Amino acid sequence: MGDGEEIVPAPAHPWEAPLFVVCAVANVLLLGLGAHLLAVLTGTWQAPVLALAAVPAGCWLVRGLRYARHRAESVKISPTQFPEAYRVVATLSAAMGVRTPEAYVRVDGGRADAGAHGLRRYLVLSGELFDDDGRVGDPDALAFTVAHQLGHVVAGHTGFWRRLAVLGAEPVPLLGAALARCSEYTADNHAYAHFPEGAHTVRVHAGGVRLYPRVNMGEMADRARTDRGCTLLLYHLLSRRPGNVRRMAALRDRGRRGRVFL
Repeated sequence: MGDGEEIVPAPAHPWEAPLFVVCAVANVLLLGLGAHLLAVLTGTWQAPVLALAAVPAGCWLVRGLRYARHRAESVKISPTQFPEAYRVVATLSAAMGVRTPEAYVRVDGGRADAGAHGLRRYLVLSGELFDDDGRVGDPDALAFTVAHQLGHVVAGHTGFWRRLAVLGAEPVPLLGAALARCSEYTADNHAYAHFPEGAHTVRVHAGGVRLYPRVNMGEMADRARTDRGCTLLLYHLLSRRPGNVRRMAALRDRGRRGRVFL
């Protein structure tokens, strides 16, 4: 992660682009159908026009409030607050070819996240990555997490227009969730390209910050080929994130793409 590193390209998951197109088409069709039904019910053209105009306005407002929440409630990472994390964010941002985003520590200890509002990009890191004294618990885990979230930024996942293009398709069973899973695999590809030694970080999601060193990543990854069942398959299809087992298998077996469907 040294200064002046050449930017390493990372492939998107092969299903991401096709699914994005399908979701965008479904979004247009669903919005059009909704506008048509509203016009029929109200007998005017003004109501559907106003409803369609409210969609981007509502999306903008929700994204703005989400960003405002972090600004109001979370600790902002800076050279004087969580300086180790600040250096990692700045260094990886330069290595990945993006402007250093704002970064916050999530006070409730939830999952890390990446977002945007207007021209501002920001990362949110889980407080579980730090010990009680505010020091980084596992530097490799922090770096991989930051690289993963920056991967979302580099891949355009945080953009307003991308979000708007698939907004209506997200509630569609099996469709919006599948695109979200592809996005997670793509972000993992970016993280692995820039910090492969941190791939074990996925164990944190399985074992938590205290027990993850005892999690055997290889043993869990092997279960991606052996675990079967209708309810397990349904869980994978409905989840917006790849299951820990499948994600570990994709990070370990780099010749295989992450499983999205079966």
